[in-house]
Amino acid sequence: MKNIYQSEDLLYKYKTGTCSDEERAIVESWHISELLNNDFIPDEEELNKAGKAIWAALPIHDDVEEQKVVPLWRKYAVAASVALILSVGGIYFLGQEKKQAIMAEPQAKRFKNDVNPGGNKAILTLADGSKISLDDVANGKVAQQSGIVISKTADGQLEYRVDNKVASSKAPQYNTVSTPRGGQYQLVLPDGTHVWLNAASKLKFPSSFAQLDSRKVELSGEAYFEVTKDKQRPFKVEAASQEVVVLGTHFNIDAYAGGSATKTTLLEGRVRLKSNAKDYLLKPGQQAIVGSIVRIDEVDTDDVVAWKNGNFIFSDNDIKTVMTALERWYDIEVVYEGSISSVGFNAEISRDRTLIQVLKALEKTGNVRFRIEGRRVIVM
Repeated sequence: MKNIYQSEDLLYKYKTGTCSDEERAIVESWHISELLNNDFIPDEEELNKAGKAIWAALPIHDDVEEQKVVPLWRKYAVAASVALILSVGGIYFLGQEKKQAIMAEPQAKRFKNDVNPGGNKAILTLADGSKISLDDVANGKVAQQSGIVISKTADGQLEYRVDNKVASSKAPQYNTVSTPRGGQYQLVLPDGTHVWLNAASKLKFPSSFAQLDSRKVELSGEAYFEVTKDKQRPFKVEAASQEVVVLGTHFNIDAYAGGSATKTTLLEGRVRLKSNAKDYLLKPGQQAIVGSIVRIDEVDTDDVVAWKNGNFIFSDNDIKTVMTALERWYDIEVVYEGSISSVGFNAEISRDRTLIQVLKALEKTGNVRFRIEGRRVIVM
């Protein structure tokens, strides 16, 4: 009888269902005993060592006839009820029975509490440092400064109305609108430019462009712009390590802190992007990805601005990309357990859905499981 404790052959036979009862006993009794005692993930050397030890302890050797060890296998299997997780690259052991229990739990137990979607939430910071919560303040006039009246409209937008005679005699003052995780907001700038701010984003802008030769704003996070045309004063957006210059156009900028790149996507008109002392002209349907280098791709603009239109659209996105979007919109913490699937997810889901509804939709792929604990989501 050949040395069936050799790990590669043994595991391959176990995976393909061609191993004998003795071989099954070696794999499963070793796996169960190690799980019960150590909770560790073995490497190849440990696998071989443990296999040899268990083989030597069994009443099956090269110089005797093959014997049945089904009772041993059954004893261990029934006592521990632990499963093997197999993958293309080999065999991986979940070292905690708790993880197995979670994976086997029905959705009703894993989803004990729900989390509502985000909404219109933002903080307006005025030039003097005072802060106004825009989700708490009533509709109507919010503040007034240097000839500018700031109002909250009935449809939840922030609007600037400028008395140019007064504003032109004053030095420009800077305001900031910032959205928290789980928030979004729309605002109309003093020049009439319409801006949609995504969750966890911030826009800094002058309260009036009257004395300025350009309309420059600063962005961190993500925003969609519909810029009012003004040939005399180009509109500029500074975001991360780039500047976007336009006269009048529609575009989206994703410049979240911690992201691997800043993405500028043009939907209508033309923009000039400056990065590292170089200029790049974008055409509608193109996206500039600015990282260590600048790359320009053709993209589906509907996917890019889905957030602004009230949807998540995932097009072959990995689970971490998906969960990052959910983290911002539902204001949750995401924790990963076990090996993370590299499978791409394709889905279109309304951002009005609760967190449980979104997670259930993702679970239908069969590639991932979730558990909600308060505002913490465990990805398995």
